[in-house]
Amino acid sequence: MPKFEVHIPGADSGGMAMTLKVSAENWMSALKAGMAKLGEQGSSVQNVMVDIQEDNSIHVTESRSGRVFRIRELSAEEAAKAPVKKGSIIKNPPPGDSNKTVLNMPAPDLSSVAATLPPGAEAPTLPPPSKHDEPTAQGTVPEELKKPGNDSRPRIAQPLKTQPPKKPNNKSSPKIDLERIRIEELEHPTKPITAPIGRPKSSAAVQAVSRTQVEDVLAEIFERVQELPTKKSAEEAMAFVLDLALEKVPADAGSVLKADTGSGDLSFVEARGPRSKELLSSNLKIPAGTGFAGFCSAEGVSVAISDVEKDPRYYAEIAEKLNYETRSLLCAPMMTHGRSFGCLQLINRKGGPQFLEHEVGLLSYLAHQVALFLNERG
Repeated sequence: MPKFEVHIPGADSGGMAMTLKVSAENWMSALKAGMAKLGEQGSSVQNVMVDIQEDNSIHVTESRSGRVFRIRELSAEEAAKAPVKKGSIIKNPPPGDSNKTVLNMPAPDLSSVAATLPPGAEAPTLPPPSKHDEPTAQGTVPEELKKPGNDSRPRIAQPLKTQPPKKPNNKSSPKIDLERIRIEELEHPTKPITAPIGRPKSSAAVQAVSRTQVEDVLAEIFERVQELPTKKSAEEAMAFVLDLALEKVPADAGSVLKADTGSGDLSFVEARGPRSKELLSSNLKIPAGTGFAGFCSAEGVSVAISDVEKDPRYYAEIAEKLNYETRSLLCAPMMTHGRSFGCLQLINRKGGPQFLEHEVGLLSYLAHQVALFLNERG
C-alpha cells in the first residue's frame, strides 16, 4: 500500500499542526484517515481545490475553512527514513466509535462563499431548516441574499421528498478501515517546505467586488433550482442542472456521468461543449474509482484540479480518444444518503487556470440537488 506524508494544519488559528505518515490507497484516503484518527472524522474535507506542485506534492485547499493540507506520496526509501516520533502511532478513536469508520460527506451547502469575503467580514449564515426541509440538505437562503424590500426569503426549490435511505453500494461507498491504516506522527517533513503552501490570497478590494457578484449568482441559483422537481425524467433533470452550471461557471465543456448500480462504473448521459456528440455516441465508460470522476463519485468529495496532467491519477484515455485537451477540471458527486449516483463535471475553466472557491460550492450544491431528484425517482 502506498505511503503518504500528510501535513494537517490546526483546525483554528491557535491549533497545533501535525505531519503524519499514512498508509492508504490514495491521497484523499490518506488525508481523511489522518483527520479521522485525530478526531475530526474527515468532515472538513468536502469541497476542495487541488494544486499539484513541481515537487509532486498536492496542496489541498478546503474552500469552507480555508485550511490548506499538504500531501506527498513517499518513495520506499523516504518512507523508511521518515523521522517518526517515538511512541507516536495515533490511537484509534475512543470506545463507542467504530474502528471501521464510514466517512460520509454532509450535504453540500454554499458556505464556501465565505472564502471570497473581505478580511474581518462575517460569513453568511444559514437559518435553521423548517420542519418541511429535507433533513440532510442545506438549501436555505442566507439572510444577506434576500431581495431588497422583500421580508420573506426568495423562492427556493422545495425540498424533494426522499425515500428511506437505501443500502449503499459497497463499490462506491466511501469507507476507510482504520484498523488497516497505520498512521505515525513525524518529527518534521521528509523534505524542507520551501514554497508557500496554498493559493495566494486576493486583495481586500478584489474580494469586496467578488462578494457582490457571488451573492447575485447564488440568489439566482436558489430560485432557478426550484424548477428541478418539475422535470419529467432523470435525463431531463441532469441536462437542466448541467446547463445551469455551465451558465454560471465559465467552462468550455461539461458532462454528467451516472454510476451503474451494480459495478459503480460511470457512463456519460449528458455532455456539452466540443466533442460532446462524439462523447455521447462513443459509449465510453470510466471504471469505478478511476480518475477524478471515479474518485469524486466514490469518495463523495467535490474537487477542483488546476492542472490535471501533473497528477498521475488523471484518467487520460477519454481525452485522448476524443483528441480533446483537458487542462483544468471541476467535479462534484451526485450523492445523498450515502448513495452515489455519479458525478457532475466541468472542464477547462475560461478566463483563468483555476476554478474558484464559490464555483466549487455552487457545483457541489447543484450535484446534490439532482441526487435528491434521482433518489426520489428510484
